[in-house]
This record gives sequence, structure tokens and C-alpha cells, in this order.
Amino acid sequence: MNHKLWLLGRSATVGAHVLGEKISRPKASAEDDVPISGETVTPRWLTAVLCRDIPGAEVVSFGTGGGSRGTSTRAAISVDYNDAGKRAGLPTELFAKTTTSFAQRLLLGGGRMIDGETRFFKDFRPQVEMEAPIGYWGAFDVKSWRSIALMENVAVTRGAVFSEPTATIARHQIEDLVRNLARLHRTFWEHRSIEVLKTTTESLAAFRSAIDMKKRCAVGLERAEEVVPQALHGRSDRLWAGVEKAIDLATHAMPSTLLHGDPHIGQTYRTADGRMGFVDWQVVMRGGWAHDFAYTVNSGCEPADRREWDRELLVAYLDELGTLQGRAPSFEQAWLAYRQQSMFAYAAWAFTIGRAVYQPRMQSEQTCLVLLKRITAAIDDHDSLGVLGV
Repeated sequence: MNHKLWLLGRSATVGAHVLGEKISRPKASAEDDVPISGETVTPRWLTAVLCRDIPGAEVVSFGTGGGSRGTSTRAAISVDYNDAGKRAGLPTELFAKTTTSFAQRLLLGGGRMIDGETRFFKDFRPQVEMEAPIGYWGAFDVKSWRSIALMENVAVTRGAVFSEPTATIARHQIEDLVRNLARLHRTFWEHRSIEVLKTTTESLAAFRSAIDMKKRCAVGLERAEEVVPQALHGRSDRLWAGVEKAIDLATHAMPSTLLHGDPHIGQTYRTADGRMGFVDWQVVMRGGWAHDFAYTVNSGCEPADRREWDRELLVAYLDELGTLQGRAPSFEQAWLAYRQQSMFAYAAWAFTIGRAVYQPRMQSEQTCLVLLKRITAAIDDHDSLGVLGV
């Protein structure tokens, strides 16, 4: 009840800010300003955040394009500098993610994810060698829940093509993704720096404070029934118990590392030279490695391919992870963890297709159905509920 009262109060405050912004349409000009969207930045603001370490450098003009909306509002920004900025090689092709609408702010702010991407790009991205965009700036406003993450536009700088969630992925591509996860995980394995992040348990609690996730998952299971294995029909309570148990294990029974948190196949891209990478680090958290591994593999692979590849993919992940000075899991331990950690992916997509009117429309129904078909098939194949003891 305290969470609901808090969120109700925050909703009123944030709603007032959103209404005021629609009337005044403020432009960002100073470094401390948090833009409403990519379209409300100014050369002065871009100079403040991009040129702060280069004496004499200035942004002289910029253009925006390529907008889209989901959990955030997105826009590409092309920047032109004066000679000092050009000589310094400052970034010219950027991508901005902002929380523009009330629904976006309620979901990300109420779910305590409003600073996730900002924190990742500022504090963690520089420490890890992996395929992911470079971050240039991030900020959020506590009162209005406006936020912005300014990062590399990999579609231009790396020739990246973003994955279509419903398309079939090749064997070498999914292996590249799990090896990418292993490089991330080994860098922050039981590292003190990740203690500032929410655990998987805290993240689930934050989600639930913003959304009645259990109920939305039950609705989603019904809406997706045509693609869900028969053995799981009508089992929303048991599936939710599995979600809670898996999340608890990821926090309390596994070594913690930095997790992407929401690494479904639609959050990935392929560069011009064929490398696979991850975007959208809004839900970054800490917990057991298998949370990310299971989510990526089970959302990305068609059931027949996953049945053929998942053991090999786990071997590849463990190979890239290395020994961690004797702390790495054995294959048997890892296989059990993988089977157990298939649950959060189900919850993420069941509540997405089971959305209530107050939720932003994050994905198409077809995408939800395809990914739930893959994910629930994995849950059924691996008897995830059984090995979780629920």
C-alpha cells in the first residue's frame, strides 16, 4: 500500500510536469537541463554536454530524425562542430533516448529504472570490452522524471542493423551474443562496483510497485494461449510462483554480476562486419548470470533450433567466461541454473501482451506471440517449474 500511495503522489506531480511541458515546450540550454525529447535540445545544450572537456569547441548546428516510441522516445541526432570540435574528433552521430510521455515516466520512474541506462553508460560501459554503443551523456530529473541517455548511433557509426524479433537467428549469431554476455559478466563478477545496482529481487519489486505484474501476466497468458504449450494453459499462478522463485535464486543463490536485465533478441544488432551487440540498457541490474543467458537464448531461438543448440551455446558461454580463478560454475551447475532462470523472460512478455490501458504499448502483438511461443516452449521442454520446485 505504501508503494501505491507513493506512486499515486508521484503520478500527480509527474502529470503536472507533463502538462506544463506541453504548454511551455521548454528548450534545453544549460548542462543541468534535462531535455523533453531529442527535438528540444539546442546547440547550446549539446555544446555544454559534448564539448565540456575541449576548450573552444562548440556545436554549431544539428539535425534530428529517425524517431520512434516505446518505453522511451528515440531520435537520431547528427551534430556539426566548429573547427576545435572537429579537430578533437568529437562524436557526430548520436542517438537520444528520452522519457517524453506520462506513461513512459510512470513505467520507468515508478519501476525505479529511470536512471538505469544513464548509470550503465556513465559508470560501467567504459570498463568492459563488448559490442555495445558508447555513451556520451545521461541525466534525469527527480521531480518530473524526465530523462535522457545520449549515445553512439551505431546504425551509422558501425553500420548496425537491428534484429527483427520475429526473424530466425543463425547459430553463429546467437553464439556471438552469449559470448558477448560472458565478457560483460566476467568483467563484473562479484565486483564491488555493482553494489549500487538493484538486485533481481529488488527490480521485480520495483516493477510490481508500478504495475500489477502478476495480474497482467495472467491476462497475457490467456491472450497468448494459442502459442503456449498445452501443459501451461491455465497455470498462471504456478508460472508466477516460478518467476518469483527464479528471481529469488538469481539474487540469493548465485554469484552476482552486472546483468543487462532485458536482453531479448529485439535488443540486439548486427554490425557491418558481422558482430552481434546489445542495446537498451534501461533495466540494468545485478544478479545471477543465467538470468541474461536464458533470456537471450530462449527469446532468440526458434524451439527446434534451441533444442539443438542450447547445450553447445552454454559450453560457448562458459568458455568465454573463463575460470574466474576457480569461481566459474561447472557445466552441470550452469545447466541447472539455465533451466531455472527461464522464467523472467516469460513474465516480461506476458505482461507486455497483457498490458493495461495505463501501460505504454511497447511491442506489437505479433512480436509478443512469437517470443512467448519460444520462451514457453523452453519452460516446458526444460521442466523449469519442476526444477524450481513450484
